[in-house]
Amino acid sequence: MRHRRPVKTRPTGPSLRDRLVSFLRAAWRPCLIKAGPVLVLLAAAVCALYVCRARAADSPVFRAAAPRLSWPGAPAWWEKAFENQINRAGAVAQGQSMLDSTLPERVARSYQLCPWVKRVRSVRKQFPNRIQPDLELRLPAAAVACGSAYYLIGDDGVQLPRAYTTWPVPGLAVPVINRVEPRPPRSGEAWRDPAIRSALQITQVLRANPTIGRAIRIASVDVSNSGGRVDRARSEFLVYADGNCVIEWGRAPGTDRPGELPVADKLAKFERFLAEGNPTADRTLDLRFAGRVVISRRTSTDGHES
Repeated sequence: MRHRRPVKTRPTGPSLRDRLVSFLRAAWRPCLIKAGPVLVLLAAAVCALYVCRARAADSPVFRAAAPRLSWPGAPAWWEKAFENQINRAGAVAQGQSMLDSTLPERVARSYQLCPWVKRVRSVRKQFPNRIQPDLELRLPAAAVACGSAYYLIGDDGVQLPRAYTTWPVPGLAVPVINRVEPRPPRSGEAWRDPAIRSALQITQVLRANPTIGRAIRIASVDVSNSGGRVDRARSEFLVYADGNCVIEWGRAPGTDRPGELPVADKLAKFERFLAEGNPTADRTLDLRFAGRVVISRRTSTDGHES
């Protein structure tokens, strides 16, 4: 018996595409009549918004005023000229439109070029015309004695825009880094001599230790033998403290050559020495090696005899 193949049948009437086209042809006019006014109003509102924004950008009401920073109760060493240098960096905002979205970024870049500004935390707009910067200042951490001048530097070794011909400066209790060879860089640039960065690290770890920080006040650091360039048998860094005390620190922090204690062990050794009630005045204290602190009686203050 033969099997018959199924006969395919096609639906009669218009296809789905034809019906969709017919629906759109019938509905576009009523939709346009109802939605037309709404579209016209939206277009008019957008145009009005752009016009108002353009006029507001040109309005003096929305012209930014340059921020003026001040430091109430500033220490004795802080000068009005320092504030003026910072405020000149913020003057880039003067007269700029508050509606300019790039204004905070441009003001932040200008502040970052000022040597007194270590970091720009934020720059915010406060309408109608105020700019509010949040700055972290680069304060003096040491003074580098180079030639006949003392140059202030921050804790990152960056040169600050102030130098003195005499030292000490009233109210500025920072150590002096002595016997530096290279010439000073321009303001806002870091010193290239790695000995300066090492001297900063040494003073920072000594002053940050509560026991040591209370017991001594660091006056200066001698870096003339940094890297053993004068005598490898001698301490590379000598820390001078009040009371005719000299600390033979040894090599730069982070030096991986064997033979000397690491920084943490040197600090612990010095802490034990102070806890035992040992005097530091008129003494040379050697912290370089394991064991007890090596003490020598000092009879002069030139940094070499003891």
